[in-house]
Amino acid sequence: MKKQLSTILIIFTLLALLSACSNQVNLADTNWQLTKLAGKTPLPDVNVTLNFSKDAIGGNDGCNTYGGSYTTNKDTITFGNDIFSTMMYCTDEIAVQYQAFYEALKQAATYKITTNSLTLFDTKGSVLAEFTASQN
Repeated sequence: MKKQLSTILIIFTLLALLSACSNQVNLADTNWQLTKLAGKTPLPDVNVTLNFSKDAIGGNDGCNTYGGSYTTNKDTITFGNDIFSTMMYCTDEIAVQYQAFYEALKQAATYKITTNSLTLFDTKGSVLAEFTASQN
């Protein structure tokens, strides 16, 4: 009886651990919504998104649609110099924000995913940008 109870307890513990692991989102299969840029909240009603596919990024910088390449290796990340965007007219305030966003992508060296958030760091470990996972 004691052995059966121990076995059942171990099984439930393993199942709980496995389900906790499955709750963490993936870099590539998630729509990331910008929540902080250089420690500041983005402009209200200006949605900045970052989406990853196998070897490309895309999204909206709050005014323009953009795309480009990236590579990862464990917790390191590099965004390519090939980032492009449409050239829609934007207010100066939005333009300043999206320029800071692209600069954060250029400076990104490492990343961390925790449950439903993505954080990009520079080479010194300073936070560049924070994102929250949202529905695709």
